[in-house]
Amino acid sequence: MTIWFATGNAHKKAELSAILQTHGIDCRLLIPKDAGLDFDPEETGYSFHENALLKARELYALLDESRPALFSPGDLIIADDSGICVDALDGRPGIYSARYAGNREQGTGNSTKKLESVERNALLLEELGDAPDRRARFVCAMVLMYSPDRFFIAQETMEGEIVKNKEQAKGAGGFGYDPILFIPELGRTVAELSEDEKNTISHRGKAGKIIAGRIGNRE
Repeated sequence: MTIWFATGNAHKKAELSAILQTHGIDCRLLIPKDAGLDFDPEETGYSFHENALLKARELYALLDESRPALFSPGDLIIADDSGICVDALDGRPGIYSARYAGNREQGTGNSTKKLESVERNALLLEELGDAPDRRARFVCAMVLMYSPDRFFIAQETMEGEIVKNKEQAKGAGGFGYDPILFIPELGRTVAELSEDEKNTISHRGKAGKIIAGRIGNRE
C-alpha cells in the first residue's frame, strides 16, 4: 500500500511512518519530493483542520494532474496541520507556528519569512515573558483523504507548559518547539522524550493512531 503525505518536512514524514507502523499499517509513505514534485501550498485556512484539508486537496489535485510513476489511482492521502497554542498569548502562535514572528507584525504572529526553530522559540519566550500562566499545547489536525469529497479528520492535543526561559529549553530530540514545551507528568520537555514515548503521547501520535484505525478499515 502506498500512502502520500502532504508535507515537505522529512522530520514529520519519519514521525508519521513510525506512528503508522506502530499501529499495524504496513505501507510505503511518500511525500511529493519523493516523486520530484514541488509542493508548497498557501495555508489560507483559519483553523488547523481547514489547513490540513486544504493541503490534502492540493496534493490530490497535483497527483491526479501529474501522475508520477510512483502514483496509482486510489492511493490514500494524509495531510496534517499542527502548531503550538499558548493560553497567555490568546492561542498564538497557533496556525502560524511555522511562520511565527512574535508580536512584531501588528500582533498577527504571522511572517512571510520562515525563521529557524531556535529563533521562533526565542521569540515565543520573549513575548510570553514572565507570565505566570505557562499552559500550552501542541495541536494536530490530520486528514485521511480517499477523494476530495470523501475524507476523515482527527484532531488531538499534547498538553504541557512553556519553560520559563531559554536555559530551561532542553533536549536534542524532536524538532520545532519541542525543547520549550515541558510535560509536568514526565518531568521532561518534549525534546527529551524518546521517539517511542513521543509517538505514544504526542498530538500527532494520537491523531495518527485514529487515522491508522481508519486505514485498517477503509470501508
